[in-house]
Amino acid sequence: MKQFVIALGMFDGVHLGHRALLARAADLARADGDTAVVFTYLNHPREVFSGSFDYVSTPEQRTVLCRSAGIDRIDAVPFTKAFSEQSPEAFIQMLMTRYNGRISTIVCGYDFRFGHAAKGDGALLRALGEQLGFRVEVLDPVLYLGEPCSSTRVREALKDGDLDAANAMLARPYLLTGPVVHNKALGRTFGYPTANVDPGKQILPKDGVYATALLWNGKLYPAVTNIGSNPTVGGERCTVETHVPDANLELYGKAVSILFLKRLRGEVRFRSTELLTEQIGRDALQAKKVFAENEKSVYNFANLW
Repeated sequence: MKQFVIALGMFDGVHLGHRALLARAADLARADGDTAVVFTYLNHPREVFSGSFDYVSTPEQRTVLCRSAGIDRIDAVPFTKAFSEQSPEAFIQMLMTRYNGRISTIVCGYDFRFGHAAKGDGALLRALGEQLGFRVEVLDPVLYLGEPCSSTRVREALKDGDLDAANAMLARPYLLTGPVVHNKALGRTFGYPTANVDPGKQILPKDGVYATALLWNGKLYPAVTNIGSNPTVGGERCTVETHVPDANLELYGKAVSILFLKRLRGEVRFRSTELLTEQIGRDALQAKKVFAENEKSVYNFANLW
C-alpha cells in the first residue's frame, strides 16, 4: 500500500527555497513509489491574527506551481484560531490520522514551526518521527545574495520596486491574477485603452510602469502596466492598469494574469495629458522590446497555465 511523503509549509510564492523542498519530497516519493503531498493552508496564519496579509501567490497559483515541482497532491486547509491552539504533538497526530498512519517521510524547511505559539520545530519533529515511525528531513535554506531566500524577502523586493530580485528568488516572473473591472476608461480617450485588474489580496509591486505580459484565454500578449494613482489625470486611488499594444481585447469581467518582466520607470505627474500620451507610447515600445527579449522563458512559464 502506498505511503505518503508530506511537504509542510505555506509555500507562498513557491520561491527557490520552496522548490528545492518540493523537489526533494517528490524525489523521495518517486524512489519508493509513494505519493508526494503538500499539506498547507488556504490562508496565511498572519492573516488570522493581523486581519490582512499581502500574498505573493493565490491558492490557485500555488497549486499549479507545486504540481510543476513534482507534487502529486495538494491538501490545503483553512487556518483558524482554533487550529492554531493545538499543541505540536496534536498537530502531528492530526497528520497521522489524516493520512491513516501511512506517512513515510515529512520534509520541511529549516525555519518551519508548528503547533500552538509555534513551539514545534525541526528537533521536535524528528523526535516525534522516531516515536511514530516516520522519517524527517529538515532542509537547509537556499541562498540568494548570501541570505536565505524567503517569501518575506520577495515581498520586500516587490514593495521596493526591485523586480529583478523578486523574479530571481521566484525563478519566474511575478504573476498577478484577477478580474478586469470597470474604471474611468480614460485610457481610451488617449488612444491607449487599459484593462483595470483587481489584484485581490496579492501584493502590488511598487508604484511605477512595468514591461509585462498579459495572459488571457491561453494566449500571451506583450503589455505595459502602470501601478499607481495616475496623478496626471487626478487619480486618487492605486490601480493596476494594463495596456496591450496592437490588440483590441474585450476583457471586462474576464480573469487575466499579468507577468511582470521589468520595471521601466517610476510613476510621474506630467504637465499635460499630451506629454503623458507621448510617454505611454514610448513605454509601450520599450515593453514590447522587453517581451521579445524574454519571449522563450515567458512562454515556458505561461505553458503551466
